[in-house]
Amino acid sequence: MLQELGFALDEIDDDFDEGGRPGSVVYYRSRDCKVQVYKSSREASVNCMMAPLSAANIFGLYDESNEWQYLRGFCPAPDLPLEELVKSISYKSKSDREQLAEVRESLSDWYEAARAGILRTGNSQ
Repeated sequence: MLQELGFALDEIDDDFDEGGRPGSVVYYRSRDCKVQVYKSSREASVNCMMAPLSAANIFGLYDESNEWQYLRGFCPAPDLPLEELVKSISYKSKSDREQLAEVRESLSDWYEAARAGILRTGNSQ
């Protein structure tokens, strides 16, 4: 999917330290922004983030520049009461494969809005 959106592999870090736990992250670059897909042992999650091209290839949760952002951060919040939002959250543990499918769905749903938000920051080169 990332290749279809114009991204190419930029870098792989398959052994960064999360306070004694191993993590891995893959960075992709397009003509105007970056995406990282990561597996965090500490957070027990697989997820993705987006940044302008100027962002260093650093695990987004450790990025002190705040250039790496979750895709959903650029999308309007659902117009639902808090109780409904809480009910919609699943606390069931998921396999890496299930989480990667959710990352793909997130990219499909929110890529354009997130890309527009990243480009508005003015940091893409």
